[in-house]
Amino acid sequence: MPRYLPVQNEAANERVKSVYAEVMRQLGVVPNAIKTLAHSDRILKPVADAYLALNGESGLSEKIRQLVVLKTCRLDKCAYTVARHTELAKSAGWTDDHLKALDDYVGSDLFSFYEKDALRLVELVRSTPDEITSEFWTQLDNHYTSDQAVEMITLVGFYGMINRLALALQIEPDKP
Repeated sequence: MPRYLPVQNEAANERVKSVYAEVMRQLGVVPNAIKTLAHSDRILKPVADAYLALNGESGLSEKIRQLVVLKTCRLDKCAYTVARHTELAKSAGWTDDHLKALDDYVGSDLFSFYEKDALRLVELVRSTPDEITSEFWTQLDNHYTSDQAVEMITLVGFYGMINRLALALQIEPDKP
């Protein structure tokens, strides 16, 4: 049961309705996380803007973006975001076999070197971001531009925050 029920459009104030309209326009749906954050309309817009920016135009393929987000969400053990991004990962082209192998990607032949680098980056950013070796950065730079690397790191940080909000507020997964 959610800590706070999502704020429905009919109960929202004008600031919240404006944010909902923009999220709906860009994504076609207003996720429960956004609706729950609407309890604090002061923080809703900046978080929704970041959410839209990170889910909009990208220097990464949708497939890599969803891989990074899903790995982050799985490491955080957040049922809300894992459910949402499992479906988005499948829509982006990841198979059930890939998703099953995600936890042991290092030993899997299903992932390319550059996909494994993205997954390793997620783990490093979450655990020891200040200890990432120059050797790893050099390897990453062989597969990704600086823009792409920064975007992946931003995804890890942003979804880490969303995961903590979802876990603390017990946000329920969105209905399909």
